[in-house]
Amino acid sequence: MPDLWQECELAERIEPIGGVLTRIVESQEQVATTGLVDTLEEQSVLEEMLEATKPPPRPGSEDLHYLLLTPFRYPPLRHGSRFGGRFEPSLLYGSLATHTALAEAAYYRLVFWSGMQTPPSSPLRSRHTLFRARYGTDGGLRLHRPPCDRKRPVLTDPADYAATQQLGRTMREAGIRGFESPSARDPNGGINVGLFEPSALTSRSPTEWEGWLCEVTGERVTFLQLTGGRIERFPADTFRVNGQLPQPAV
Repeated sequence: MPDLWQECELAERIEPIGGVLTRIVESQEQVATTGLVDTLEEQSVLEEMLEATKPPPRPGSEDLHYLLLTPFRYPPLRHGSRFGGRFEPSLLYGSLATHTALAEAAYYRLVFWSGMQTPPSSPLRSRHTLFRARYGTDGGLRLHRPPCDRKRPVLTDPADYAATQQLGRTMREAGIRGFESPSARDPNGGINVGLFEPSALTSRSPTEWEGWLCEVTGERVTFLQLTGGRIERFPADTFRVNGQLPQPAV
């Protein structure tokens, strides 16, 4: 397994980074618990009880809007993430372009579809919120720039996260707060952003919001912008390797 920190001489390439990241999440059109209570007062009590069961906010994230706080709040998935191990604090990931954020989301919608024992006979539709926020830190890295650009096949491996998770651990230990890296899912070669710490966010709330509709089948994902009518389509073959959809795992 390559040691990306050493091979890219990253200790010598720490620099300020900053800009605007884009992230997309599934929308909640109405509070899911409203059908469980009879009055708004009961609703308030129930929401307080549910809030008490959640993990405490990460230090430094308490004043963040919930869309920015949530990625830092919960433990990582069972397989970790591209730059985060299973037993490490979670990162906030975003993209520098809308198309890249949609490509990343499309891949995970297909993972969700493929994980069903019996996929639905009709397309699966969902509503999503796409939002933007500003980030900036003096302790940053640009993994898409030389000399690390020559390691792009490792950084974007569709299924093996071992080398990038090792790099993530080393970056944390070196005090890196955030980084930019090539997307593994965007066929146009877009750039993603990863933030280890809430302090790398320079806006405490999203700066822009957009509503999108998503339609998934076993062969494609389509996104429709609710205001503007922009359409983005991602055939499943965009993400397949040797005819199979790679699963996010080490």
